[in-house]
Amino acid sequence: MPHSQIIIFICVELNTVTKVAVACPALPTSRNATLLVCNSYKDVLDVLQTAKEKLGEIISAFELIDYNTLQLVEKHGVDGNDSCSRLLRDMLQLDHTSTQLQSELAPWPLFLLVETQGSNAEHDASKMDSFLTRLYNSDTINNGFLAQDSKQLMEMWNIRELCNPSTARAGCVYKFDVSIPIDEYMDVAREVETELNQSDLVVCTWGHVADGNAHINIVTPGVYEKDPALAKHIETTVFGSVLKRKGSISAEHGLGQSKNECLNQIKEESVLDMMRQVKRLFDPHGIMNPGKYLPNDCHCRL
Repeated sequence: MPHSQIIIFICVELNTVTKVAVACPALPTSRNATLLVCNSYKDVLDVLQTAKEKLGEIISAFELIDYNTLQLVEKHGVDGNDSCSRLLRDMLQLDHTSTQLQSELAPWPLFLLVETQGSNAEHDASKMDSFLTRLYNSDTINNGFLAQDSKQLMEMWNIRELCNPSTARAGCVYKFDVSIPIDEYMDVAREVETELNQSDLVVCTWGHVADGNAHINIVTPGVYEKDPALAKHIETTVFGSVLKRKGSISAEHGLGQSKNECLNQIKEESVLDMMRQVKRLFDPHGIMNPGKYLPNDCHCRL
């Protein structure tokens, strides 16, 4: 979403800063955004390929939001913002009172936010027009909304940014930040939904589909207390589905304390031994951020 003039890249390995680089890119002078409605994940992949061909170097974001998530944003997130409300209803094909699709669309459409950033407004607008024309002519998308100005562009981003707080307002959320092979991106959510097979759970997925990063959030609507037994069952189900597809249980938010005991599921024992040696070398007394990355015993089995 919004960018900073200063981007700081820090590589941290076992609590030791190994490299710092500061880049100061110029702010883009041209931004465009579109919200697209796809009937299937196959269509999402087709849109991604078309974006690579038609938008190329000016693509700055390719975000996916599933139907369950967008319903919760519509219900809990817009807070009286009429413009966002209208856009959400148009995307979801809803009237003011219904919570069901009003058309013959596939039951669970998927939504994409595609943004471009560049330095030549005329050039970038032409590329976006070519991109959308290709999509409409190929029936890859069911509907689309192009931001006409910066206000509408920010409203589109606001919908994306409301995914997290909207699920939190709906109930207790069991959160997972995982990396999945792009071709199987939505398969994990569907499998988890089938495996859990509980009508009182809502599986929501959104994220940066172009690099396989998925935020899978499982919500218990109206119930705000965490259930430890349910949490363990959900974790085992999600991690098992991700690892079966050779994905990673750690994506942009890292391992942290909640997943560090499962390191042996994503690292070879020889790698873990080397990590322990590095940790002992720089922190022989175990006083530097203890237990935050390497647990005392990596024994978790899924």
